[in-house]
Amino acid sequence: VCCDASAQSVFVLGPRQTGKSTLMRSLGADLVVDLASNEATFLDFASNPRELEERMRARLPRTVLIDEIQRLPSLLNTVQSLLDDAKIQGQQVPRFLLTGSSARKLRRGGANLLPGRVFTYHLGPLTSAELDRRVDTALAMAVGTLPEPYLEHPPAEKQKLLRSYAGSYLREEVQAEALTRSLESFSRFPD
Repeated sequence: VCCDASAQSVFVLGPRQTGKSTLMRSLGADLVVDLASNEATFLDFASNPRELEERMRARLPRTVLIDEIQRLPSLLNTVQSLLDDAKIQGQQVPRFLLTGSSARKLRRGGANLLPGRVFTYHLGPLTSAELDRRVDTALAMAVGTLPEPYLEHPPAEKQKLLRSYAGSYLREEVQAEALTRSLESFSRFPD
C-alpha cells in the first residue's frame, strides 16, 4: 500500500517485529535515522534539536527514513517544519518514511502525528492473505503470526522467541505505560 512511487511521506505504525523497518528500508532512503538500534544516533538527535536539519542540508536527501520515531517525538515537529518550509519556498519536498511502534505513547504525549502531511498506515502481524491462505492454525495459535517466530525459527526456538517478545512488551509497553495494576496477573493472561 505505501510502497508506491508516490512522493507522499508515510508514517507506518504497528507492534514491534511486524516488518515496519524492513518495509521502509526496502524503499531506498537517502538518509536513514535509526533511533532504535543506534544509541549514538539517538543521543545526537536528542541533544541537538537541529540535527535533522543539519544532516539534510549536508546531504540533500530526497527520501529520509526515521525509524522508531516514538523514541523522540519532538522530531515530528521538525519533520512538519521541513515539509512546510520546502513547500512554501517552492523547493522539492522531501519524502519522509517514518516508523513507530507505540502510537499510544505518541498520542499520550500529544505528539504531532502530521495530519494532512503524511499518509498513516498500520502494519500488524501476518494475515492469512499474506500467507497465501495457508495458515498453520496450530502454529498460529501457539506463537501468533509475527513474521519472525511464525516463519523463520526452528520449532524449539519459536516459543522462546515469543516469551522474549512478550517479556519485552510487558516491560516496555505495559508496565512502563502503567496500563495495568497487576503486571503479574496480566502476564499470565495468555496462558
